[in-house]
Amino acid sequence: MPRRTSPTPHYDSRATLMHLDSYVLGIEKALYVYLPPEYADAQRRFPVLFLLRGHEREWINPHEDQARGGTTVIDVYERLRGQGRIGPMLLVMPGLSSDDNHVPGMLTDFCAPELAAHVPGIGSGQFARFVLQELLPWVDHTYRTLPAVRGVAGFSLGGMMAVKLATLAPHMFVSVGAYDGTFFYAADDGRSVRTSDGVLNNSMFDAAFNLPRDYDFITANSPTSLIAQTDPAILQQLAWFIQYGPEHIEPWGSNFYRGEHLLRLLRAKGVPNSVPQAALEHGDHTWRTADRHMEETLPLHWAAMEKRGV
Repeated sequence: MPRRTSPTPHYDSRATLMHLDSYVLGIEKALYVYLPPEYADAQRRFPVLFLLRGHEREWINPHEDQARGGTTVIDVYERLRGQGRIGPMLLVMPGLSSDDNHVPGMLTDFCAPELAAHVPGIGSGQFARFVLQELLPWVDHTYRTLPAVRGVAGFSLGGMMAVKLATLAPHMFVSVGAYDGTFFYAADDGRSVRTSDGVLNNSMFDAAFNLPRDYDFITANSPTSLIAQTDPAILQQLAWFIQYGPEHIEPWGSNFYRGEHLLRLLRAKGVPNSVPQAALEHGDHTWRTADRHMEETLPLHWAAMEKRGV
C-alpha cells in the first residue's frame, strides 16, 4: 500500500505527500499529489498533469526562491479554475533527484550509478525506468485517472526531463510544456551533442553521464538528439508549449539559446510551438516566471486534454 503523510508545514497543504516503495530504484521515493474538489465524486476519472523539476517539494514550496512571493502552482491552478479557463485535473509532482536535490535524476538510467551510491535518494539510479515502468502505472493504479489523457511540464532541468519523457513515450501524453529548459545542443543531425557545451561538465551530472563524460550516452539521452531522430508524425501528435527567458539576460538569467535550439529542431519536424510568445518578456530563471509559464499554458494543456475526450 502507498504511504501517505502530512506535508511539511510550510509547503502547500492542498497537496498530499505520498511515498512509493520503488522496486526499480530499490528505495522509497516521495511525490506530491493535488486532487481537484471534484475528485470526491467516486464515479469520475480525471486527466493528470505531471510537473517535473527535481525535488518533489519545488512546485508546492511558496518560498522555493525569493521571487515567488508566497504562492505556488496550486494557486495558479485554482485561480484559472475560478476564471473558468480550465477544468479539473490531478497535479502530480514526483521527486526525481537525490533527497538533498544536489544530484538530478535527469530521467536517465545512470551511466555510472556507483558515483552516487552514497547519496540518499538515488538508489539504483534508474530514473527513466522508474518513471516509465513504475511511476506512471502507479499513479493510474492509485488514483482514478484517464491514462490516455496525460500532460507533462517542467522548469529548468525539469523542462528538459518533460520534453525527454514526452519524446520517449509520445503515445502516453497529449501535451508537453517546458519553461527555460536546460537542453543540450544537438549536433550532426542528432547523432551527437556539442561537446563544448560547458553545462555538461557540471559535477552534478557525474553519476548520470560518467567520468570522463560518455558523450555517446549523453547523446542517446538528450531530448534534442531524440527529437532530431524521431519521425515528425509522432512529434506532431503532441501539443507543445515551450517558453524561456529573454535573450538579454543570457547566460546566467535564462536559457534563451537552448530554448531557441529546441524550437529550431521542432520546426524542422513541422511541429508548431503553440504558445503566443516563446521568450517571456521580463522573465527570468525563477519560480515567479515558472509559475507565470503555468498561468499561460495550463489552459493550453487543458484544451489538448479536451480534444482527447475529457
